[in-house]
Amino acid sequence: MSDRKNAQRALISAVYLAVPLALIAVFSLVQQEFQQTRSLLASVERSAGLRLYLLDVLSKHQDIEAGQRGFVLTGNRTFLRPYIEGRAQAQRLLANAPSLSGPDRASALDLDPLRDVSRAKIAFADNTVALAKNGDLAGARRMVAQGEGKRLMDALRTRIAALDSHEAAHLAQLTTARDHNRMILERTINFTLGALALILLALTYGVWRTLRQREAAIVRANGLGERHRAILNSAVDGMMVLDEGGTIREANPSVTRLFGYGDEQLVGMHNTALMAKPPRLEDSNAWLRTVDAAGNGGLGGRQEFIGRRADGTTLATDVSVARFDDDGSACYVAVVRDVTERKRIEQMKAEFVSTVSHELRTPLTSIGGSLGLLAAGAAGPLGDKAARLVAIAHSNCERLVRLINDILDIEKIESGKMQFDLRRMAVGPLVERTVAANAAFGEAHSVAVSTHMPSWPIAVLGDPDRLEQLLTNLLSNAIKHSPEGGMVDVRIDATATSARIEVSDRGAGVPADFRERIFHKFAMADNSDSRGRGGTGLGLAIAREIAERHDGSIGFIDRDGGGTTFFVELPLADRLAVAVDPEPDQGLPILLHLDDDHDCLSVIASAFAGRASVVSVASVAEAKRALALQSFAGVIVDVVVPPLSGLDLVPDLRAAAPGLPIVVFTALDDAPPAVGVDAVLVKGRTSFSTLVETMMALVGRAAREAA
Repeated sequence: MSDRKNAQRALISAVYLAVPLALIAVFSLVQQEFQQTRSLLASVERSAGLRLYLLDVLSKHQDIEAGQRGFVLTGNRTFLRPYIEGRAQAQRLLANAPSLSGPDRASALDLDPLRDVSRAKIAFADNTVALAKNGDLAGARRMVAQGEGKRLMDALRTRIAALDSHEAAHLAQLTTARDHNRMILERTINFTLGALALILLALTYGVWRTLRQREAAIVRANGLGERHRAILNSAVDGMMVLDEGGTIREANPSVTRLFGYGDEQLVGMHNTALMAKPPRLEDSNAWLRTVDAAGNGGLGGRQEFIGRRADGTTLATDVSVARFDDDGSACYVAVVRDVTERKRIEQMKAEFVSTVSHELRTPLTSIGGSLGLLAAGAAGPLGDKAARLVAIAHSNCERLVRLINDILDIEKIESGKMQFDLRRMAVGPLVERTVAANAAFGEAHSVAVSTHMPSWPIAVLGDPDRLEQLLTNLLSNAIKHSPEGGMVDVRIDATATSARIEVSDRGAGVPADFRERIFHKFAMADNSDSRGRGGTGLGLAIAREIAERHDGSIGFIDRDGGGTTFFVELPLADRLAVAVDPEPDQGLPILLHLDDDHDCLSVIASAFAGRASVVSVASVAEAKRALALQSFAGVIVDVVVPPLSGLDLVPDLRAAAPGLPIVVFTALDDAPPAVGVDAVLVKGRTSFSTLVETMMALVGRAAREAA
């Protein structure tokens, strides 16, 4: 559709451009015709002038001959007048011949033969007249009788006739060429005018079609406007259009219903007037300027506020705001929803959760404990039937307690009430602790658990208790879905930015119709095998919420050879910003300590108390950022700092500060050779006091050498 419109626009533009081009072409052709006509007229005038000139030359020579003959025959000097005048005029004409060159001639006419004959004719006449004047009329008559004068006159007439014929032929040629050019020009002009007529016809059709399309677009726009107006007016939520300053320009009837104001009152009112506790106009407009246009993801701004109706009563509202442009100026559409009922339900839910927490979990805990004591024989031995009934009751009581705990956990997470104590922690001990805690559960299902740990420690920023809960849910889920005698594999791996924990089973896999909702609340595969394994349907939902609260992700893939692998990815701790001591002890040297063990960092920082200020970092990247922020009197590095080695930092330190004291403090007995360091101390074999004394001695020596 867009290509078709572009083609139409291009065609219309071409037509508009063709009209002036055609007019310019017609104008050029007409001007060419005028120029050719002027050229032909000049040629005709030149030809006519030349022919008149030739006739005049012939006439003057005839006067010369008549005067000469009359004087020779009669001796009467009155005949000399036409002779003398004709002779002078003939010479003047031949001396001042008209220009015979022009753009219409390939070459100029040659008048020299005519001049030669004229001079000979005049010389002959002069001779006869001279004889007659000297009294020799007989001699003069004999010369005339010999016919030389007649021959010269005939030659003159022949020359003039040839020139006149040549000029007449040239004029006829010009006329023929002009007629041919005029015919071509006439056809060209007719064709151009015809093309112009077609262009104007096409332009007229295009304009007519455009007007029809415009009318249809106007009708569609009006219909669309009516439809949007109907949608706006029928919407349950209140909708308002705000200008750049937050003033209401339009409002649908739902806003009137929600707040009790009439249309005439709402239009022109500032939106903060609908709030029970309106903010300052500057703050409100500043917040509006931060709102973006809504996109496919529903971006924009959203807030909750207590509204005030016209009668003074209040209501809880949820408003979503999005920006749009109107003739180059920013406007906003605000959708207001009455959430009073939702707030009431949330309050009821909170009260219900509190009731469940206090009124159900406490007695169930007591019941479960009592049943456990009975099963253990605290009240004396039980018969087989009674023991079996007590065991059933105890198992179901524990199931109810787990369900209540899961419901409370998921509610706390969703409401944001669950606190997360984030700290730097190693992933390996977390996995080992979780696997050990679930060993009995695995034995009960005849399933073994194996772990695969990397050779270097991997640290994340997380809440140990919540991450253990996440892994417990994944591990117990894998155990329940593994066949008897099966094996669950737990693997730890790391990329450049995140740690990855995988829990793999050899079960039947996730059904295709269950994959989309596997992490939803109360989601359970609907088959007899799954139902028989028990569970609340909340474990994976809780695991997903915990992973997301740690800025991580959770998912699953099919395992090669059958089964499923659930994985969770968490950001590595060394992605955290460096926390440089903002106020080091005055007068004390500042040391940089690189180690991935949080406890070791804390202990060494305490060991140097009163002797030096210690900046503790847990990765090579953090160390480099700290070195860029300030200078240090000495550096302590560990060798194993995943994913790199602390020794990678030594060449850069030596290049930047050749005399900087560097001490390697590592747990490796067989640490790789450390080139460029001042001392290598082994953890567990070297006391912290020795480390302190060694480093301070090196710092003192470096200070003395620098002085």
